[in-house]
Amino acid sequence: MSGAAAAPDSFFVMGLRRVLVLAASSLALVVVQPRSAEAALTSSEKGQIRDFVAAARAEDAARVRALVARTDLTADESVAALAEAVAPAAFDERRAGFLRELTFGAASASSRPLLAQAVTRSVLARADAIFQRYVGGLDHEPRAIAELVAIYAFVDGAIANAGKPTLAEHDASAGISAAAYEQCAKALREHIEQNARWLKGDGALAESVGRVRAQAQVAFFDMLPDGTTRRVDAAERLGLRGARRQMLTEWGLLLADAGKLDDAKAERVRQLLVRLPAARAELSLLYVGDDRGPLRARGGVAFAGGSARTESTPFGDEVSAATVDPAVLAITGDLAMLAVKRALETRTELRAQAARDAAAAQGDRKRLLGRPGAPSVEHVVGAAAQLLVTDAPRTLDLAFVRALDGRPESAALLSDAIGALALSMAAAGGDAKDGRLELAKGDAPLVMTAIRLAPSGVAQSFALEGHTWTIERAAGAGAVTGVLRDGAPLRRADLATVRPPAKPASPPPAKK
Repeated sequence: MSGAAAAPDSFFVMGLRRVLVLAASSLALVVVQPRSAEAALTSSEKGQIRDFVAAARAEDAARVRALVARTDLTADESVAALAEAVAPAAFDERRAGFLRELTFGAASASSRPLLAQAVTRSVLARADAIFQRYVGGLDHEPRAIAELVAIYAFVDGAIANAGKPTLAEHDASAGISAAAYEQCAKALREHIEQNARWLKGDGALAESVGRVRAQAQVAFFDMLPDGTTRRVDAAERLGLRGARRQMLTEWGLLLADAGKLDDAKAERVRQLLVRLPAARAELSLLYVGDDRGPLRARGGVAFAGGSARTESTPFGDEVSAATVDPAVLAITGDLAMLAVKRALETRTELRAQAARDAAAAQGDRKRLLGRPGAPSVEHVVGAAAQLLVTDAPRTLDLAFVRALDGRPESAALLSDAIGALALSMAAAGGDAKDGRLELAKGDAPLVMTAIRLAPSGVAQSFALEGHTWTIERAAGAGAVTGVLRDGAPLRRADLATVRPPAKPASPPPAKK
């Protein structure tokens, strides 16, 4: 055990007492009808609550509810009694089920607003105790990290997203009042402030702790009361700035990581999501990093990036060099694949054609387009889309020079990728008939226009940088039979970034 974890148990007990005192002192913020204390829980009753919580049997939840939700107790007393029992006990699946039954079980409707707040503050008291115990070495304690993620996921799933909420609103039929949600959010905000080193902002953390912060922040965002200022309030309270703040306030999307993405890279990610709206559609959390352990949110959760792919020259040696930040390139690949996947799910004809093209290109790296991380059709077409949103002109040159050299499979995958990206606009709520794609040329934005799709969804023609390109495909299997630029057969000289073909080596001089 590292850091403060090596301290005697008595230190943990004293720290836990401080946590419970802090929790109890803030309970006056709980919003319920004021109640005058006519009686207090006896030591025996408090002991029963502790025993029932420790055992965590679902059938005992009603007994705990009957004790902590008594009308002769103040709200402070109710929550303090539950927190005192929950904070010392490890949070696991059994205890999560017990607390869910306590809050939402039969006969809980009248006391549910109080119970939601009591349960939220109680599990946050448990999280406070963990931070107190491992204040110096949390990043080396995988069990503590897993428990913290589980606590915040429970708060998000069981309380913040009780019932069937929409992306914008809680489910009123779940029985938790707006006032109760406001107080639960306030408890989370205070907890994040108290543990700001680990939970607030976007500063650098150990990779192992990144998901803890991500899950706590998304739980706070989901818990906030409904309203027009919810996104702004979340960004302000979480200490987000720059591109992260803009993404949350404009799209309701939290970009989270362990602090490895600086402001410039976060802005690159935002620009990628502008070009790939289907990748962010109905997404609440985008987590960037190697750790792809469980995370939950009201909307979708997507993972991107990591160190698995570190290449910085994705276009190979057939076109002029274009150095790309490996971290941004890895993120681009995952987001492009997500957008492509959405398109292939909506157009079965395109999926069938793309599957044939992916199969035809397998086994020869120079028949693929980009470097897919797996042989699936989503990965293969996604790799082509990755190149397009990284540097579209180079991608065209690479695909078309291979077609001239007798390898038309890359041009077929280019046709598939353009079609998929165009159709993904419709999946994101746009219109595939707009005939426009936001792409890039290095760091500069670039727009592809006049996109014409075949009935199958593959791209037949488009305009880019003042030229009209046509990809001719045969009926049936759809193999590429030719490429035209401005109506004329393509020539190698039309491809500006293609390197000259390598000269054959001169034979050694003959021996005399």
